Amino acid sequence: MASLGIAVTGWEAISPLGIGARALSAPQLSAAVAAPPMHVDREHFPGDIHYRTADFDVAGILGAKGIRTMDRTTALAVSTSKLLHDKIAYQQFIPSERVGFVVGTSTGSIRSTSDFTRDSLVQERPFLVNPALFPNTVMNCAAGQCGIWFKARSVNATISGGRLSGLLAFKYALQMLRRRYADLLFTGSVEELCPQTAWAYRQLIHHERRRPAPLGEGCGMFALSRSADVVVGAGPAVAEILALQYGRYFQDLRTDPAAAPDGVRQCLAEALDQAGIGPEQIERCILCGAADIGNDELERQAVARMFGSDMPVHGSELLEQFGDTYSATFALNLGWLLARLGQSKEQGPRYGLLLTTSKDGHVGCLVVRVSGEAS
Repeated sequence: MASLGIAVTGWEAISPLGIGARALSAPQLSAAVAAPPMHVDREHFPGDIHYRTADFDVAGILGAKGIRTMDRTTALAVSTSKLLHDKIAYQQFIPSERVGFVVGTSTGSIRSTSDFTRDSLVQERPFLVNPALFPNTVMNCAAGQCGIWFKARSVNATISGGRLSGLLAFKYALQMLRRRYADLLFTGSVEELCPQTAWAYRQLIHHERRRPAPLGEGCGMFALSRSADVVVGAGPAVAEILALQYGRYFQDLRTDPAAAPDGVRQCLAEALDQAGIGPEQIERCILCGAADIGNDELERQAVARMFGSDMPVHGSELLEQFGDTYSATFALNLGWLLARLGQSKEQGPRYGLLLTTSKDGHVGCLVVRVSGEAS
């Protein structure tokens, strides 16, 4: 089968590892506990959870104008997009009517929604809230602001799918590009760290639905275009997306855990078939379910059945570096994969694979090829 023919012409990230794509190529974090971010009062965070925070200066990246009411989720998305926007030269080749954004998220900024709702309850009158803060409560605020900041007038979409949000954002973007609704799509996913998510995370750990791990935040954004159009002005491709496979491949991990690995293996096989390559050509596998109890073992079993026990698999160490970034997991892990493949000393193209699963049977797999420096 023919590959998807979608090129990654650039990418950037803001994460606990630092600012920009090159930060993901730096040495790994130590096991030291990071302090909660300074943008909120530290006493509001649970003290028995470790944190991985994205330390970035919004005004330093975007300037002082227009950021006064910007929440953390939007700031991460717009700032990361600004880094990418400045990195690739496309404006004189691609009109703004053909440029768009696809952003994956869980719920948008849960802190903005929570604080605005609380404000309506504690004020003397419910309507005595700050109307300038209401747009932050809408799930598509980050994608909308990205479109406004960079005058991108084509597709503007927000995809909500929990930990699969990043992969689903890519799936949507690939469809838009292949159907020629856009020529260049800034695509990625974002997650903020705030007291509300920290306390919810603590409850999930307590009820054994999540593995005890640091809690993180971040955003990864990728410039996607059709491979045939790259020479038109989006810049040289740093990678190519060969396959994206997604669907429900087993019934439920909690009720039928024995059948789940074979379902995931089927997704992997279909992705490789779509990419037109064999299992032996994959250099690295990235697992996105390390934070979820059950999903980590499921993904490891499926990869071992597909590629054998010698395949380099990365999951737990990325969870320790980034923290659990939930909806941003896929995008940050993809950036880390592209950086590592780009550093390889091997001659010729290098292939990598990302796998993400949910307990209700949904499985997603992305296969990428890197030919040169990926960062």
